[in-house]
Amino acid sequence: MTVDSPDVIEFGFQEVIDLESRKMAAKGVLMGTAGGNANGALSLSKRHREREREESGTMLLGLRTRFRGVQEMNSERAAVRDVSINTVKRGMGGRYGNKGGILSRLLIDDSSLCFVNCHLAAGQHALRARNADAAGMLEQQMVFPSAMDPFGFVGGGDGSMVLDHEIVFFHGDMNYRIDQRREAITAAIRANDRESLHVHDQLLKEIKFNKGCRFRIFTEGPLTFAPTYKYDRRSDEYDTSEKRRAPAWCDRVLWRSRVPSRVQQLHYQRYEVNVSDHRPISAAFKITVKRIRHDIRQKKKVEVQMKWIGVQDKLLKETMAFYVEANLL
Repeated sequence: MTVDSPDVIEFGFQEVIDLESRKMAAKGVLMGTAGGNANGALSLSKRHREREREESGTMLLGLRTRFRGVQEMNSERAAVRDVSINTVKRGMGGRYGNKGGILSRLLIDDSSLCFVNCHLAAGQHALRARNADAAGMLEQQMVFPSAMDPFGFVGGGDGSMVLDHEIVFFHGDMNYRIDQRREAITAAIRANDRESLHVHDQLLKEIKFNKGCRFRIFTEGPLTFAPTYKYDRRSDEYDTSEKRRAPAWCDRVLWRSRVPSRVQQLHYQRYEVNVSDHRPISAAFKITVKRIRHDIRQKKKVEVQMKWIGVQDKLLKETMAFYVEANLL
């Protein structure tokens, strides 16, 4: 299928809670409760559920309108199994969910895919914290239930960890910044000289020079679009507040495939939607999944087991003959 009619669509959002909700959530942390008082927490939870249902309905309607192949997409559901979703908190040492990720996985036929929608530590100088957040999610044990069927996973894993999966997408507001003066960054953007900024991008530098960076096993497409952060809301101007934050490619999509040739990136781009202080991005991929012919596999497995029994018998006889000849028995 083409990009215009995809088999799998995944959305990743950050900071969708309104400002008042954030204030109440922060108050709840300071007061030692989940969201202020109990009534406030229940009210927030209800409002969030209602908002999620409304937004989900709007997205589904948009998808049905945009992608005429939605009926074909429905037919692909039979190949999907072992779907699981979980969250990993990284904010305030893992005690609060303002940073972290929503992790999901599924098997298509006999190939496993894992999606990590993240929001890493913010701030120009929080590089180590960002690396730690990413490593924490990639190394978290028992993120997903162990799968009974091991054929879709790699490295001897059972699907309970992120890197057990054949193909992993890691994306979201990763918050890596550009280590250069704001004026130099904006001048390069105005001159359409974005490539000169790549050598100063924190994530690209970490992947190239930091041997401990967990993203060294991941791939990213070329950054051919302008930095996506930070804009004045409802504007095309980078941050004009008194903080005057430097533009950066905070929003990224990376992937890791055990067999690199099985993932081909089709596009990597940003969109000029100005409702947020970030510009949204998207990436599309063509993925090759595998399908095991289990009847043939079982037949070959029996053949190998029988041959191994013969090899064991031969080794046992040779070992006995050696000890007898050496008068060791």
